[in-house]
Amino acid sequence: MSAVQLGPFVLGWERFATLAAVGVFLIAAEIIARWGRVPALSAWAGQAVVWGFIGARLGHVVQFPEVFLAEPWLILAIWQGGFSPFGAALGAGLVTARALHRGLAPVPAFGALWLGVMLWLVLTLDFAERPEVATPQISLPMLAGGEFAFVEAPEQPMVINLWATWCPPCRRELPMLADMAASRADVTFLLASQQEAAGTVHAHLERTGISDAHIALDLEGTLARHYATIGLPVTLFVASDGMLAHVHVGEISRAVLLREITALMP
Repeated sequence: MSAVQLGPFVLGWERFATLAAVGVFLIAAEIIARWGRVPALSAWAGQAVVWGFIGARLGHVVQFPEVFLAEPWLILAIWQGGFSPFGAALGAGLVTARALHRGLAPVPAFGALWLGVMLWLVLTLDFAERPEVATPQISLPMLAGGEFAFVEAPEQPMVINLWATWCPPCRRELPMLADMAASRADVTFLLASQQEAAGTVHAHLERTGISDAHIALDLEGTLARHYATIGLPVTLFVASDGMLAHVHVGEISRAVLLREITALMP
């Protein structure tokens, strides 16, 4: 399972696990605070989450200065993902140290934290050992002509993006993905339109000035079925041996894309 659908919203599994763990932590802290009549516990929990979130985002930002200095507004584009576990631990840790110095009772505080961490571990470790998924042995028509045959793909990392012209996040990230595809000879990019006619895709690219060099037409949604993905957009990171290494559900940023490509490199 790479994602979970909550009504009209689709969340990547890791993001869902993190939100669920944070929710349990906050609820547990509130219950313990009211039951034990220690309001400082509830205040600390809220501050730890806020500053942990800020630390996680800033920790990611400082890892990719070339991206965020060029487009500073992307710092606020949190829906694209990009958070540092170390930054989160640092932000929450500083708040916790300050609260403990001011008299926060450590046993109930770490009890609530333990519940959140255990839930996160259960949700993530339960799905950590996913069955290996190789690339499908199919060929897809390319918008520019010819076909992309997975069996003939070069033995190098691959980024497969599943998108559609009717999907707003897909439209936002597509120019960046096309730009990255044109600039990286060491990575194979396949931007696969899902179940759309060639004329519809071509018209969108002409209107937006995006090259059709890496655009494939997945007319039957074969890739989404093969990789069991939910929703759009989805970006798949495939290692040089053809095995699926990572799935990013939702809009992706240039920084996250660079991070995951780097992780694929030997």
